[in-house]
Amino acid sequence: MFDPEDMILNNKKNNETEDTKMNEQEMSKEPEITEESETTTQKEIIEGSAVEDELTEEQQVEEEDMETDGCSCGKAPNGEGPSLREYRYEEQVKKTPRKRRNWAKFIAACLIVSVAGGASMGAGYGAVKYYFADEPVVSNTPIIAQKVSSTTGLSAVDIIKGVKPSVVSISTKVSGAAEYFGSFSVPYEANGMGSGVIFYSDDDKVAIATNNHVVNGANSIFVTFEGDASVPAKVVGTKSESDLAVITVSWEALKSAGVKNVSVASFGDSDHLEVGDSVIAIGNAMGMGLSATDGMVSMTEQTINVEGNQLNVLQTSAAINGGNSGGPLVNSAGEVVGINTAKYNSSMAEGMGYAIPSNVIKPIVEDLLENGTQPRPYIGIKGTSITSENADLYKLPVGALIMEVAEGGPAEKAGIMVGDIITSFNGNTVMDMDSLVKIVGETKVGDTVDVHVVRDGKTGHDLKMTIADKNS
Repeated sequence: MFDPEDMILNNKKNNETEDTKMNEQEMSKEPEITEESETTTQKEIIEGSAVEDELTEEQQVEEEDMETDGCSCGKAPNGEGPSLREYRYEEQVKKTPRKRRNWAKFIAACLIVSVAGGASMGAGYGAVKYYFADEPVVSNTPIIAQKVSSTTGLSAVDIIKGVKPSVVSISTKVSGAAEYFGSFSVPYEANGMGSGVIFYSDDDKVAIATNNHVVNGANSIFVTFEGDASVPAKVVGTKSESDLAVITVSWEALKSAGVKNVSVASFGDSDHLEVGDSVIAIGNAMGMGLSATDGMVSMTEQTINVEGNQLNVLQTSAAINGGNSGGPLVNSAGEVVGINTAKYNSSMAEGMGYAIPSNVIKPIVEDLLENGTQPRPYIGIKGTSITSENADLYKLPVGALIMEVAEGGPAEKAGIMVGDIITSFNGNTVMDMDSLVKIVGETKVGDTVDVHVVRDGKTGHDLKMTIADKNS
């Protein structure tokens, strides 16, 4: 018999049983962690650690000596060392407010590093990556290029056959004495090798164009022609800021060595080169005899800084190896369109060689042959750049920071001191060492120019300086 009261009691029991089961299930469940929530949690932990690391790094930076506070004004001989740009970048990524550095500590640090690493006129350009093609030895191999038809489309074999008979090798010897601890010295002698190009010949002599760094400082120079005839040569003129030099050999010496004739190189117009044009580099690579590498013109206008000199060059993918310095870069018509001079030295880059364009070479070597070494403007300082970023960070003016003043030089006579910052030279604003080198190069020996320097980071001084001759 249906009893409504029993039904109510049974429903009540069933509901209680279901509630109990649901509670037990909920309690037995483990909390779920989604990928999003897990990632968020990890991110929060990482960011928390980063903040701690950052604060710790900032505290350490404040306590560190300024020697390592981003000064790149003195590089070790291998080009390694801290750079202002690199440390500036690290400062930018920090979230904590940056404190302005004290200018005196900055300059002191630069001077300390300069003593340790040897600052140069080119210091401050950043890590120098460009090296002469034959580092670390001096080298040169002149190339006598037979005149080839200007008709394009010659094969590589034809081009090399036409140029190679005109190529000569140059060997050099440099001697001196190395001092140790200031108490004794040991004599030494170093041999060099390289390449070059014959650009002129008359009844008395044969003139060869090569790189200045190939023959610079050499006590003796010998040129080896095809057939292994070797004759002595002499330097008649150099232009170090362009890394060009002219050496000559006499016909009397050539005939004594059995050389009866030579061919003069045919120079092409480097202004007509385009990116993608085929070129061949020929020279005494690694001192192992004449060899050739091919490639293309990678850039027609490039500026590089090598040992403090700004060079306007062509960039090529043709391999430029040690000993190639002074050798020709030849176009598809067998014409010399450049003289190989440097390469980019980096484990992260390949196929970046540089050659001085033929249109730069021709007027310089012709002038050197006729007039010899010309006066070179000189002021007698070494320094580094104060860029706009560093100026803002250290409360310094933009310009060229003087690291060293040559005794008895124009700068010392003008009253310039170590630690001064040149901001204006001969009426031109000095933005960095690059601009100062360029401005000085545009002056003439004997000129008296106005120089404005900032001393102690704030006091301005107007000085007069007379330009001297570097080659005198």
